[in-house]
Amino acid sequence: MAQPTVVRLPAGTPVDEVLEVLDRDGGVVVTNLISQEILDQVARELKPHEQPDQVWKGNFFPEATKRICGAFGKSQTYAKEIFLNPLYQEICQRRLTITKKSRYGDEIRTFVCKPIGNTSTMFDIGPGAEAQQLHRDDGVQHIEHPTKQPTLMNMLVAQTRTTPENGATVVIPGSHKWPDLEDSHPLPEQAIPVCLEPGDALIFDGAVFHGGGANVTKAERRKVLGAFMVQGNLRSEENIFLHFNPSVAKEYPTEALEAYGYKAASSGLGWVDYREPLDAVLGRGKPAPGSLDFGNVGITV
Repeated sequence: MAQPTVVRLPAGTPVDEVLEVLDRDGGVVVTNLISQEILDQVARELKPHEQPDQVWKGNFFPEATKRICGAFGKSQTYAKEIFLNPLYQEICQRRLTITKKSRYGDEIRTFVCKPIGNTSTMFDIGPGAEAQQLHRDDGVQHIEHPTKQPTLMNMLVAQTRTTPENGATVVIPGSHKWPDLEDSHPLPEQAIPVCLEPGDALIFDGAVFHGGGANVTKAERRKVLGAFMVQGNLRSEENIFLHFNPSVAKEYPTEALEAYGYKAASSGLGWVDYREPLDAVLGRGKPAPGSLDFGNVGITV
């Protein structure tokens, strides 16, 4: 039997075709999604936040690895061009949005909850780093598998070439459909290295078993920009509102803030002082009172 592969599609492929592959395999590579100019600008904005190699407790994060957490709040270019990439956002909106009908007095109303930011991280794996354990990212949210729809959607954009030698992410295609705690655990030989050129993106369901590969080179570093979104009724893995507090958020455009989580769901989930977060915290949007109309929850989306 031939080993499964990770399908590669060029940027500009219709989103329905991308979703067809993503639903079937759990992951897809989109080539040339981000320009070198944007990658260079993000690198410049994140450089002041770089840390030396860190020794991590346990073996989930290998040594010789650097991370920049909360990249959304440290680089506006990352926020606008990586996190808000139109293809990635459409995939997240179409696969992570929750729509539910519920009783509201004598009425039946439709509640819509859109995804929010989960984490935003730059990963930099240096020479000598060992392979990461295969895992599911949505395990952090205690998700049971298989799921009716994805609860977490990930995107890794290559800043450098990623190869089997320098620690390319490995994935097991189709593993998003596996039930929890089966008799056999995910095996390294089932995992496929995802080779990327700068600007290519690996987009994958948070239920897919994957991990960072080993960097066996002498001098190459493997750098990727991670954008992650989660269903809006779940807690974000990264405490995004402490990382990205109002003093930083005020400098960002409304579109970026709403996508990241500064917006209540149509049910009212996520309010601040019973108001829309942007209104209550930053004074944007409808003036109080009335920025969040609890008498009409579930009516307007």
